[in-house]
Amino acid sequence: MRVAPNGHGSRSGSAPWQHVLTALGVIGATVAVHEAAHAIAASRLGGKVKEIGVGFGPSLLRLRFRGVPIVLRAFPLGGYASVDTETLPPLRRIPLLLAGPLANIAAGIPFLLAFRRHPVDVPSGGHGVSLSGFAGTLKALIQAAERGPGSVARLAGAVNVGLGLMNLLPVYPLDGGHVALSVMEATGVPQTTRTAFARLTTAVFVFLAQAALLSDLRRASSGTRVR
Repeated sequence: MRVAPNGHGSRSGSAPWQHVLTALGVIGATVAVHEAAHAIAASRLGGKVKEIGVGFGPSLLRLRFRGVPIVLRAFPLGGYASVDTETLPPLRRIPLLLAGPLANIAAGIPFLLAFRRHPVDVPSGGHGVSLSGFAGTLKALIQAAERGPGSVARLAGAVNVGLGLMNLLPVYPLDGGHVALSVMEATGVPQTTRTAFARLTTAVFVFLAQAALLSDLRRASSGTRVR
């Protein structure tokens, strides 16, 4: 039996499909914040923003904001900001690359603090939802939607902070990996060394992604605990 402290644990009266849409909306908004920050930084630094995409798969909606094409796609499993940075010197790319992760962290911390008393379902492995894979995050957000807006807001904060911190890791193709490569280029590190770094850290990234997937599968069989 789940016990919700401080009287915030009443179940939402919404239908299950609404909980799923809420969870997907949080993920989509998190990705949108990240990619919009990249795009805004790029435009201010002189890089050309070709397109911002939220999700993958077939296009559902296309619109333009201040001349920048924005595409909403069917599966909100990520996103991208197509930016032409070739004309930017390596050190000028770094603020552009850091903008996305820092925007997520800045957006998430106020939600974590403001809604910290609301209960959320935390993966039983004890590592927190920010370190889980997509399936684990989606499941936790659906469960938060069942509890109510306060729980959704708290978990949305955790998801944003977790995504921001993860993207700061110096691992290619994450933003932190691109930052490391830009620093290497600016300091004259040979191309062969930079290529080796990218390949090695890509292998690390694949390992982390596989570990997150296996963690999701284990959590699915072991359940969650309330915090």
